[in-house]
Amino acid sequence: MLHTLTGPVVHGQGKGAAAGFPTANLRLLENAVLPPKGVYWTRVSLEGRSHLGVTNVGLRPTADDRDEITVETFLPDDHGDLYGKTIGLTFLRYLRETAFFPSMAALKEQIDRDAETARAWAARCPEADGFLTFSAEETRALSAQMAKGLTAGSVLVLRGDMGAGKSEFSRGVARGLGVTGPVPSPSFTILNVYDEGRLPLYHFDWYRVEDPEELYEIGAQEYLPGSGVTLVEWAERAEDLLPEKRTEVFIQPVTESTRLILVSPCRLSAGNLLLVDIKNPD
Repeated sequence: MLHTLTGPVVHGQGKGAAAGFPTANLRLLENAVLPPKGVYWTRVSLEGRSHLGVTNVGLRPTADDRDEITVETFLPDDHGDLYGKTIGLTFLRYLRETAFFPSMAALKEQIDRDAETARAWAARCPEADGFLTFSAEETRALSAQMAKGLTAGSVLVLRGDMGAGKSEFSRGVARGLGVTGPVPSPSFTILNVYDEGRLPLYHFDWYRVEDPEELYEIGAQEYLPGSGVTLVEWAERAEDLLPEKRTEVFIQPVTESTRLILVSPCRLSAGNLLLVDIKNPD
């Protein structure tokens, strides 16, 4: 379910190159599944190496008389002539809606801002993988598949706004571990424990926690890590309780039904993670 588009780079109109920011135009292969229109932080695979990219999916963002969907990627670092070479695009983060720009200079300014945002995310999530799901069922299927690789002591921190899909992701993990009964949100109980699966599942929701001391009082630290799999929603309420070794899962709505899910081993200290605005780091 890793969402990657692969294809050769073809010639566009040359406007970007003339304006000083050439883009790689991907020729879409047959049956390619596109993400929703928008601008994304992408990982560009080229000749066995990975590079930072900013990809526009949609109509060309400056004056154009053609009404066709294109996939154009700006690579902040110079990689020479890419025409004819095959690249792969892994979609990691939705940055903004597509927009029309009155001039190439205005577009260049926006692309530079997009690149800085992408660099910020890349610095914080250097080994991230991106997954695109088109329904709640697909989100559950993705996390159920991921659960098969979890081991005792695994800690997953789920990040995202209200309604992003954290509960659906949690239900999929539970199913993947072998939990067959209902998996309600522990918003009021703070912790739900499931013992029927391959490993115990400890499901936390800290949304209603006002003081981290509340978590110490119920012994939350015993599950971070514990003898099974620990899921934490709304971890920003008590970041200091999180273990250094954990997996961060950022769930981002792109449309009403589509989610872009970024999965990354956490390489940040608890103290500076909250400085990141999850929707738009700067």
